[in-house]
Amino acid sequence: MMDAVNVKVFVSDETKCPFCPDAISLVNLDTKNLSNELKINLEVINLDQNPELTEKYNISGVPTILIGDNIKYVGLPVGLERRVFTNTLKLVAGGGKGTRVTQEQKTKLTGIKNPATVKVITTSSCPYCPKVVFMSNQLAVASDGKVTSEIVNSTELPELAAKYRVTAVPTTVINEKVRFQGVPQLDAFIEELTRKPPVLSYYI
Repeated sequence: MMDAVNVKVFVSDETKCPFCPDAISLVNLDTKNLSNELKINLEVINLDQNPELTEKYNISGVPTILIGDNIKYVGLPVGLERRVFTNTLKLVAGGGKGTRVTQEQKTKLTGIKNPATVKVITTSSCPYCPKVVFMSNQLAVASDGKVTSEIVNSTELPELAAKYRVTAVPTTVINEKVRFQGVPQLDAFIEELTRKPPVLSYYI
């Protein structure tokens, strides 16, 4: 039994965000194409009219597509990432059914004390990015809300790539620190997510 998937598309006026109409069209198309498999509850939110929601949902750029509570696409999931986007919708609808995350790995993720944020910096033409994107999204679903996965299209939002000094994609940022370039092993990815912060020692 598939659950309904809540999808919010955050946009601005077209003069400020030329890609925003495409984001709306993309999700509308998926809603139609996947209507026989799952239900998508779609909400389009104009941040020019609702600026308070920028902080509430921690929106770093537009368009942003929020799937459920903890998977975000900042920029359009197009090109080689298109299939991963629709597979992510199905993954969320199925409550994680089909994920490659083992029960032992899931236990590690759900035991995280401080929620972790993953940002995967991509381009639409990168052949390795979809694998890391889907890995990150699977970990977000398996973590029961402890991990947020944010996929950033650096072609559309180069300022975000510049912020992390990205020189190659995919680049994976965990809790605002660059941790991987290229495709990491799943165990290494989880190890970074569950890494405890260093203990600070003070000497008098």
